Amino acid sequence: MAVKASNFKNWCTENISPQSWTRICLKCLDDVRERGMTLKTMEELNPDIDLDEDLLNALNKALGELYEMSVDEELLVRY
Repeated sequence: MAVKASNFKNWCTENISPQSWTRICLKCLDDVRERGMTLKTMEELNPDIDLDEDLLNALNKALGELYEMSVDEELLVRY
């Protein structure tokens, strides 16, 4: 199932803090850059950008390391 980057960002903003998405993206910056994106791209997301499985896994890992939380992919579609 494809997860929209904007859904993940919205979930983080609502459930953690507005800065959480930036912290998570910074932790995964190498993965983000490998996909030809920048931190600015991740901050000003096009709502149609899908996260590939590897980037989604990296973001989930960072979420766990930074906030000791996890999110179910199926929950993200509501955001």
